[in-house]
Amino acid sequence: MQTVLYTSILLAATLIWGFLFYKKDYHPQPLRIIVQVFVIGLFSMVPVFAYKFIYQHYLPLLSEYEIFRPLLTQPLLIGLGYFLFNLVLLTTLLFTLSSLMTLILTVFKHDTLINIKRALKEESLDFVATSMMIGGLIYVEVFLQSVFNIQIIHTVLGTILFLGIIEEYIKHLIVRLTDDKKLRDIDDAITLSVMVGLAFALIETIVYAISTGDFALIIYRSFLSLPIHLIASGIFGYYYGLAHFAKPIVKTEGGGDKIYHSGWLPKILKCRRSTLYADGKMTEGLFFASLFHAVTNVLFEINLTFLVVPIVVLGLVVLNHLYKMARTEWKAIRA
Repeated sequence: MQTVLYTSILLAATLIWGFLFYKKDYHPQPLRIIVQVFVIGLFSMVPVFAYKFIYQHYLPLLSEYEIFRPLLTQPLLIGLGYFLFNLVLLTTLLFTLSSLMTLILTVFKHDTLINIKRALKEESLDFVATSMMIGGLIYVEVFLQSVFNIQIIHTVLGTILFLGIIEEYIKHLIVRLTDDKKLRDIDDAITLSVMVGLAFALIETIVYAISTGDFALIIYRSFLSLPIHLIASGIFGYYYGLAHFAKPIVKTEGGGDKIYHSGWLPKILKCRRSTLYADGKMTEGLFFASLFHAVTNVLFEINLTFLVVPIVVLGLVVLNHLYKMARTEWKAIRA
């Protein structure tokens, strides 16, 4: 009876959180789309479990810690090369797992295949770029360790940051591969991302409760873990929305979507302004979402849970502000 009560509270909390953010959307998508994305999001832990199974049995170099070990044990250039190789391999694995799962759950819809093709073309380096930024933090940690004899990122934050990046990337792919062509405004990207975040947190909470045998965990996770995941996903969703509508935004702000020649890399790649803008926003979104996720997880890890509450409140305020910014940006586009 107690288990049923706790589960009912979790489901009720999920519905309440989902309803609150559904109502925030200025022009919400049809309820059937919201439900479809949420249901597929319920399976978003499958790629995470598959990833863990693969590195535990076949590719240990891709575990959350081993993936950046070359940065700490090898000379700079060699370590960086191994790290980059591991990231490309991990990106390929996560994208493949997420694509297969989404394709199966959408019953091999043609739209899903188109979304996979577009995502493969447009987002292939976002995960790698964000992870390289985390690699920079690891080098900072190594320097601090040598000077002050402290360890932060190496022992705790490095692993948690990478796990956060992996989870946020997979949650984003669910939205991208399921509903990419149907986004009507930036608000849609935030709301759909929030729904996937809620679905992920719902299943994660149930899995933790079953694995630990402590169903009382459901109570505090309903008020902490659910909003943590929806906030992180919503943050990424906002930046994804900006990236999705990069062409009209760039035309509004920059006077056209012409080839961008500032800098040697854009000149070589012959990038358009909208392409650079979209790539930048996707990397920012994944980084900020993963950082928020990681900070809360670290506080849980070091038994400072009481600090998570104000951070969650702040995150909700920020997410509400992002909705307002999304509407302002959209009005500027439509003007």
